Amino acid sequence: MKNYKKFVLAFALTGAVLTGCNNKDSANDDKAEINETTITEQAENTNETDTNEQEEKTSDNDTTSEEIKGVSKDNNIVVDKENQTVTIYTTFNGKFLTESTRHLVVSETGKFGDKPVFVANTPPADFHQALLDIGAKPGDNMTPENAEETTSEGTPLEITAYWDGNKEGTNVNDIVKDSNGKDLDIRFTGNLDRSNEMKTGCLSCLDSCTVGISSNANYPLGSVEKTKTVEFSVDEDKAPEDGTPVALVYTIRG
Repeated sequence: MKNYKKFVLAFALTGAVLTGCNNKDSANDDKAEINETTITEQAENTNETDTNEQEEKTSDNDTTSEEIKGVSKDNNIVVDKENQTVTIYTTFNGKFLTESTRHLVVSETGKFGDKPVFVANTPPADFHQALLDIGAKPGDNMTPENAEETTSEGTPLEITAYWDGNKEGTNVNDIVKDSNGKDLDIRFTGNLDRSNEMKTGCLSCLDSCTVGISSNANYPLGSVEKTKTVEFSVDEDKAPEDGTPVALVYTIRG
C-alpha cells in the first residue's frame, strides 16, 4: 500500500513538472510571437516613414528643378539669338502685392535681392552678356551726375511672364501698374561696370538707373522714391501667387 501511495505521488509530481514546462514553453512561444509582431510593425513603420521622407524629398526636388520656357533654378538663363530673346528664371515676390517698389527684377546674388517684384537667379553680368548676344545695344548714358535729369537709353525690350497654368504668357505691363497709366519703357541701359562695382544685383529697374542692366526710360532716377512722381503697384488679379516660379522672356521690341 505504501508503495502504491509513493507511486501515485511520484506520478502527480511528474505531471506537475511537465505541465509547468508546457506552460513555460507556451509563454515563451507567446512572448516570441509578440516580439516578432512588434518587430514587424516597427519595421513596417520605419519603412513607411522612410518612404514618406523620400517622397517629400522627391517633391521638393521636383519643385526646385521645375522647368518653365526652358529655364529652371539650375539652368537659369537661355539665349535665343534667332528669335532675339533672353529668358531668365525668377520667383514672384508677393510682398509687393501690398507694397510699392522701384525694383522690377533683381538677382538673389546681389545686395538688393529682397527688394524686387521678381527675384532672379541670374547674375547681372550674365544677363548683360545675354542681351549683347541677341543683338541689343546698351545705352550706357546714365551717370550719377546726370541721373536725375536723364532717362535711360539703349535697345527697347519687352518682358513677358510665364508660369505653371499660364502657358500663354502675360505682358509685364499687365502685372505691374504705373500710377500715371504708362506702359513700361524698358531699355538695355548697360551699366556693367557700375553693376560690378555696386553689387546690387539689379537686372531691371522701374525708373532710369545708373546701376541696373535695364531700366524704365519713362522716368529719371529718383522719380519713385525721391520726387514721388510715380508709384508702381502689382495687379493681384494678373499676378501669380507668392513664391511662384516665373520665366521672364525679354524680347527686342521693334
